[in-house]
Amino acid sequence: VAIKYNKDFCNPFWNSRKESFWRHLFNLMTSWAVVCDVYYLEPQTIADGETAVQFANRVKEMIAAKAELTCVPWDGYLKHLRPSAKFVEHRQKLIAQSMLRRLHNTSDVSIPQEKNLENN
Repeated sequence: VAIKYNKDFCNPFWNSRKESFWRHLFNLMTSWAVVCDVYYLEPQTIADGETAVQFANRVKEMIAAKAELTCVPWDGYLKHLRPSAKFVEHRQKLIAQSMLRRLHNTSDVSIPQEKNLENN
C-alpha cells in the first residue's frame, strides 16, 4: 500500500521537534479533512539471492514511484540523530581528498591519509 497525503486541508505529518503529540492530534481533529490517495500494489516476495535490506529498498522504491514521492536513502528517524563530530570531520576529509585528486587529475598528489575511525 502506498499512501500520499493531500496537504490542501491539513498536513498530517507530525514533526515531533516542532510540536507536541497532543498539539498535533488537536490540529488533526480540528482540521477540515484529512485527504489522501491510497494505491494498492501487487504483493511482493523476496527474490532468490536478495537480502532483506535489498528487498526493503526495492519495495520502498516501488511505493515512492507509485505515490510520486522522492525515494531517499534514509528513514524518518534521521531527524532525531546527529552524526558525531568525529564522523563529520572524517567525511569532510574524505571529500576534500577526492576533490584534490580530481582537481590535480593525477595520483601523484601527496595527500595525508587519516587513521581509520574503526580503530579508535
